[in-house]
Amino acid sequence: MPSLPPLEAFRSARQVLQKAEFFNPPALTNFLGCVQAAADVLAVQHLTFAPYSMGESRLGPLTLNDCCLLTAGLPIAYVWQPDRIERSMEHDGFHLSTVTVMGVRAQTVISSLKITNSAGQTRPARLRIQTGDGVIHSTTGWKTPYSPRECPAISTTPWEGTPPESSRVRNRVDPTAQADGVLCTSRTSPACAVQIARPRPDRLDGAWLDFDWQLAAGETRELIFFTAIGSTAAEVLTLADRWRADPAAPFAAAEADWRAEIAAVFTPGNDRYSGHLPLLETTNADLRALYLTAIIGVIYFKRQHPASPHGRSYVTLMPRYWATSSFINDWSLTALLLIWLDPACVKTTVARWLERDVHRCFGTEYVSGDSTGNWYSCNDYAMTRLITLYVRVTGDRAWLGQMAGPRSVLDHLRIFAAHYRRLDRGSGLADYGDRNSLLEAVGTYEHEVASLNAANVWILRELADLLDALGETTEPTGLRAEAKALIPRIQKLYVPGGGYWQCRRPDGSLVPVRHAWDFVHVLNFLVADLPPAQIAEMLRFFQQELQSPTWMAALSPLDADIGFSLRPDHQWNGSYPGWVSLAASALVKAGRPDVLQAWLPGLARSTRQGPYAQAHFVENYAPTIADGARKAPTEWPYINDWAILCAGNFLETVVLDIFGLECGHDALRVRSRLEAFDPAATLSNVAWHGTLHRISAAGAQPQSQPL
Repeated sequence: MPSLPPLEAFRSARQVLQKAEFFNPPALTNFLGCVQAAADVLAVQHLTFAPYSMGESRLGPLTLNDCCLLTAGLPIAYVWQPDRIERSMEHDGFHLSTVTVMGVRAQTVISSLKITNSAGQTRPARLRIQTGDGVIHSTTGWKTPYSPRECPAISTTPWEGTPPESSRVRNRVDPTAQADGVLCTSRTSPACAVQIARPRPDRLDGAWLDFDWQLAAGETRELIFFTAIGSTAAEVLTLADRWRADPAAPFAAAEADWRAEIAAVFTPGNDRYSGHLPLLETTNADLRALYLTAIIGVIYFKRQHPASPHGRSYVTLMPRYWATSSFINDWSLTALLLIWLDPACVKTTVARWLERDVHRCFGTEYVSGDSTGNWYSCNDYAMTRLITLYVRVTGDRAWLGQMAGPRSVLDHLRIFAAHYRRLDRGSGLADYGDRNSLLEAVGTYEHEVASLNAANVWILRELADLLDALGETTEPTGLRAEAKALIPRIQKLYVPGGGYWQCRRPDGSLVPVRHAWDFVHVLNFLVADLPPAQIAEMLRFFQQELQSPTWMAALSPLDADIGFSLRPDHQWNGSYPGWVSLAASALVKAGRPDVLQAWLPGLARSTRQGPYAQAHFVENYAPTIADGARKAPTEWPYINDWAILCAGNFLETVVLDIFGLECGHDALRVRSRLEAFDPAATLSNVAWHGTLHRISAAGAQPQSQPL
């Protein structure tokens, strides 16, 4: 019998922040918002409970005996677990350790600090905790990458001039009545934040909480720092009073709630999600790590704030950038996981997007409820995948006839399939414009590209398959013929012998771009249409120029564009995790599961930092951490967040590529590749068309009851 994974199965390795090294500290969520640990043993940053936010403010930097630990450059060790962040460090004969959690269904963050005098005599320990201000309530400030904050704007260059008077606003900061901390009040919105400590500080010095302790040899003392955000002083002070009654209670509560959350994820009929996920049973630890990391990396993006007009949502990034936005592209990459886990939310969200113009945005954000961002050229493919995979898994064909805006869901699919024709400038392929609708950080990847034109072939064929299932007889034939006609046009972009592709500009010139996006989409969508020699060339290109021991480069280091940007999600120094998981799929489709088998241990080592980041560096750019590819930092010029939703696509690496599951419109099929990974592995409680199945190398067997 398969068993539920314990909370500890998701625990990260010990990661040490060293001076002058790239580091992206771990973050937490309680589904109301999120927060990130700072480069300090106590402080946190990027605290948001949208529509409430403290933006870029740091809360709780610690000074010990006149040494500011945030700026001291001392090593700090971090361990992440879904319910907590643990930190520890040494300074001048003192050992300091902290545990940080978020309140259960409360807009609170709590950190416990323990300090031990490791010396052989009594010594002073003068602690200062710096509180942070900037709290704000905003319904309009979430359409840029940064979360809002009430604070003076900064002029970074002389020619920008003086910031406007309206931006020179700070919170009012007052001591609490108990003299145990401060109350910050927004001057422009209904928002307050309280920051207090137990035991009570010896004194308050403006924004500082001061403690004058004497620690005997070997003595340990504990301090707990509490932050709450809300709309009024009465609200946050009530939260503070509840916490004062039992300061240690939130730690056990957070652990218990997360254990219940993990159990719900894998339990059919649970009360937290409209679906559930299959249970994996395997002796292959690397396979298990990939599977569980994909899952926690999606659960962590669930947001359900009572102020949201969308109700439940799954955002794309956390904790620093686009904190309330759901990108259509990332949803499509993690489509199978979301459809199994929360099909009701998928159906509602996709219907919402269909009512918008997805050719004018990259998604929606849940505070205002509005569309947000510029057009992402992959939206036709992304929306098609979300809709057709939802129907394949659930069997809910009736939804296709329902109206979403001015037309039915099925007619929306027809529009997505035909949209490339409107973008054809005469070559027979779609021109997707400049880099901003494509990869952003690759300056030469623009206009007519192999990746999305290959996706158009898939869209046409996928729609044809769906129409077959609906009993249509004429339209599918025309769609398949149209798809077939696109393939020789796409082939004109190929570099013979090179394994990579070119982009065609409006003047007809061809620009070689050695990028992973072409590799993954062409092989995943067109592998049956390519000659074996070309497949071999593409595989050789991937292994020689993109693949690394624990990750991959999105752009070849031999490409002419490597000087354009250092953003590692799409450039030569790292990769977005979606390209990595799709590359794994491409290897299998190209008949080389052996290459994936050899690569899997390295990919698994990169799970040891918690959920996959928006990008990880390749090993020749940054040293590994916990023997895996290092997460890229949020700071310029890298600007990549700690975690991203698209990493849920690794579940498909396990389920679709290694187990070989095919969710057909009429049946579940299995083309197992488990022999190279774990011949005895199984997936239980696999949902398809309202029934449960057990998947193994022998095929798909119906289950009479959940396991």
